[in-house]
Amino acid sequence: MLGCSSLSIRTTDDKSLFARTMDFTMEPDSKVIIVPRNYGIRLLEKENVVINNSYAFVGMGSTDITSPVLYDGVNEKGLMGAMLYYATFATYADEPKKGTRGINPVYVISQVLGNCVTVDDVIEKLTSYTLLNEANIILGFAPPLHYTFTDASGESIVIEPDKTGITIHRKTIGVMTNSPGYEWHQTNLRAYIGVTPNPPQDIMMGDLDLTPFGQGAGGLGLPGDFTPSARFLRVAYWKKYTEKAKNETEGVTNLFHILSSVNIPKGVVLTNEGKTDYTIYTSAMCAQSKNYYFKLYDNSRISAVSLMAENLNSQDLITFEWDRKQDIKQLNQVNVMS
Repeated sequence: MLGCSSLSIRTTDDKSLFARTMDFTMEPDSKVIIVPRNYGIRLLEKENVVINNSYAFVGMGSTDITSPVLYDGVNEKGLMGAMLYYATFATYADEPKKGTRGINPVYVISQVLGNCVTVDDVIEKLTSYTLLNEANIILGFAPPLHYTFTDASGESIVIEPDKTGITIHRKTIGVMTNSPGYEWHQTNLRAYIGVTPNPPQDIMMGDLDLTPFGQGAGGLGLPGDFTPSARFLRVAYWKKYTEKAKNETEGVTNLFHILSSVNIPKGVVLTNEGKTDYTIYTSAMCAQSKNYYFKLYDNSRISAVSLMAENLNSQDLITFEWDRKQDIKQLNQVNVMS
């Protein structure tokens, strides 16, 4: 299983930010990747067709196949996006539809970030493609995916390849997880509108005065499991009620706190094969600064890579390897007696 949760927020100083978790049963050979302008991204593995990208972008991904595959990222125009698992619902074609070009589902994020500025551009770009059932050479199959994008204005969309074609959801709440589709998750929210950060009122039952055991009782009923529907609800609830950030740093801090509600430790979610599904990394990014932030399962320090600090006309990919060693700040020193 590959899980994942995502959300977008807006700060009071008009910064647009996006974040996601990556949950999986294996650690792909991933790194932070900057793809420079005109580097070129493939559409398919079976055809040697490379499309030059107009814009540079940065994000987490893999360089283990012919073109860089980004799982998420932000480009120099402030467009942000991510792929998330869409098990049993994603539907791909065997051949391109008339008037469209075929694309491997894993190349969608790279192609979109390399060539789009706004969510309107994303919609236009993706309607010109047919997502094909072309196997990923690492996984051995075409992973079932859906996608979410947020631009510098803060508008977020969800794009899902369903049996009827590509379904585009606009005017979203800026939250996404996994299956079922976005419309189902949005409808499911209605069952939890009574969940609130406010404490319930004391009541009398006969001569008995009933009061809450403690703070937080207004949140009773919010599910605590790790299913996609439960994660969607928790992220949506935390997003709505978390105090609004004043700037980028506060926004990034809020994003990591919100997504901590859906982080999965090793061992608490197991597959049918007994493998552990866990949160490999959490990332966040800002449309205005083009900064990419991340932390790992093994190293919870937030690291950052700035897209605009590099030569965006480079001929080569710029990569940053993971530092898996836990980074703990020691505030005092042990006295060693002689």
